[in-house]
Amino acid sequence: MSKILIIGNVLKDVYLKLDERQNDFETDEAGISWLELGFNGAAHTFYRRTSVFGGAAVSLAVLNELGIEAGILNAKTEMKAGEISWSDDPADYRYIFSHKGGITYFVPSERKATEWIMPAGKNGTPEWILVDRSTVISNKLVDELNNFLKFSHGTKLAVHAEKKNTPAGKRLAEMADILFVEEEPPVHVEEKIVDVIEVDKPNTQLVCHITPRKLSLGDAEESWILDRADMMTHLTVYSTIVATVLGIIIAGGTPTEALLSAKLNAENATLEGGLKADALRDLVKKELEKRANLKLITRSLMTSGKGILAIDESERSFAKRLAKFKIPDSRKKREEFYRMMLTTPELKGSISGVILSEENSKLRVTANKHVLEYLTERGVIPGIKADQGLTEMKVGGEMHTLGLDGLAEKLRKWYDHGFRFAKWRAAFEIAENKPGYFAVEENAKELASFAKECQLVGLVPVVEVDILADGDYPVEKNAEVLDRVLVNVFEKLEQRHVNLAGCLLKCNMVRSSKDAEVQAGAEQVGMATVAILKHAVPRYMAGVLLLSGGQAPKEATKNLTEVMHNSPFPWPVTFAFSRAFEEPVLATWKGNADNVKAGQAAFVRHLAANCDALHYSKVEPRGGAMNVNQISVLDLG
Repeated sequence: MSKILIIGNVLKDVYLKLDERQNDFETDEAGISWLELGFNGAAHTFYRRTSVFGGAAVSLAVLNELGIEAGILNAKTEMKAGEISWSDDPADYRYIFSHKGGITYFVPSERKATEWIMPAGKNGTPEWILVDRSTVISNKLVDELNNFLKFSHGTKLAVHAEKKNTPAGKRLAEMADILFVEEEPPVHVEEKIVDVIEVDKPNTQLVCHITPRKLSLGDAEESWILDRADMMTHLTVYSTIVATVLGIIIAGGTPTEALLSAKLNAENATLEGGLKADALRDLVKKELEKRANLKLITRSLMTSGKGILAIDESERSFAKRLAKFKIPDSRKKREEFYRMMLTTPELKGSISGVILSEENSKLRVTANKHVLEYLTERGVIPGIKADQGLTEMKVGGEMHTLGLDGLAEKLRKWYDHGFRFAKWRAAFEIAENKPGYFAVEENAKELASFAKECQLVGLVPVVEVDILADGDYPVEKNAEVLDRVLVNVFEKLEQRHVNLAGCLLKCNMVRSSKDAEVQAGAEQVGMATVAILKHAVPRYMAGVLLLSGGQAPKEATKNLTEVMHNSPFPWPVTFAFSRAFEEPVLATWKGNADNVKAGQAAFVRHLAANCDALHYSKVEPRGGAMNVNQISVLDLG
């Protein structure tokens, strides 16, 4: 048990929840009073809910739930039946109005001054002091606290930094062993961050950054979601995060365990408080088990002799393919085509995974089988295209990929629906001064952000780098650009601490452009592709997927074969084709229901040819320990 002294004010929250019912003042069966009031020119009903769960009391309650002994400076409290009991009323009041537009709250115009009182009595010297954000920080308080820490024989300091960077607040923050700040971590400024708190090194500290959707602590990070703004204010939720992180670190947990626990506690907390230690431990264990499965999923996707089917093109792109074969474009026709591909009997033996678009992820393959259920029952892993396509960048006019806004929420839903991997495509044009430095940097950052978000919810990320074949350039130029982009992408993946053993690369084969006067032959394509991949891709990457990238079907197969002739590789290699499979099927099917069997036969022929090419592939043995973080499940008990 660790003794923690919390410094801060206690706020008694009075919740007035807006409701559309129009009634007179009453008290309901649960004893909650409600009152009809005028608000913004209209009559509304407000419910009164009171709980001592603001300011320092939040930290006290959370730490007690974690089984850590804590108390508030100059406040007489004790825990009874899991609830905080006060011998007097130390609180200010805060009125919180919850309504459809969000929350509006009112606090006293003057906060109580925070006075330092020397810890004494049966509790003795605390092991930690936590300065809550509700603290009124003065130079006098900082001086007295600093003097105490000098002679306290190892008491450590955690500070939830104030929003306004006052001189006194800045001094206090510099004294902290763990500092909690409500801002994004700096991009170009190196912080002094350590994974172990060392009191004898006052110039080092562990910094936890808290934003409305992101948490970071040292090398660890988490995305979190709060959809209950009508129930808890930011002060309450952020204090829940701070106390949980501190409690887990004190109990010997890693930064990863601390952030994951804080995320889960914040997302599941209610007005009554945070999660009990047992419930939190169980949730943490389940989340870590999901993430531990990433390597298993990648191994299944990279099954020897099988490839990936990519049917994730946009409606506009697929409409062009239909038009090429004079097939009318409609949702019905698109569904008929995808249903034909997916019900091909030989699919299971040749394909390990299928990348779906948002549209065809809703497909019913049979009257009673949704596409996810249908694929999973056949041992084929369903994946989803996570990005929202390309758009022009504001700087430089080159392309980047849309879709990061709200991505964490989407990925979580996709995992719950049954997807086990997701793909994000970054495309690069070769032209004069293209791709430029800024375009490569921004696209690499987006790929790394996507990959990290995927792994945080248990999805395998597929990062796609596509050097477009449009233009007039030789094979050497494609090789030079692909190498430059891949090196940058893997730098960004490393910076975001993406686990490469649970991540796949999808990229183009190194070829001449469509309009190049001299076209590289298949043998040159194979040698160039492998040379660039071996140079740029770390050996502990889970695998490489090669896209067909606008190649004619037979050309794609021939080039894939030559790539495989250059094995062994440090990682498994396979295909992830779209157009190279779809066009032969479209040419045979022609939108005619009578041609479904013939279309499937065409698909099988091209599947077999590409699977045959994979038989040349050999993977180099990987010696030594894999560079993968092993995450233990923290026992909070």
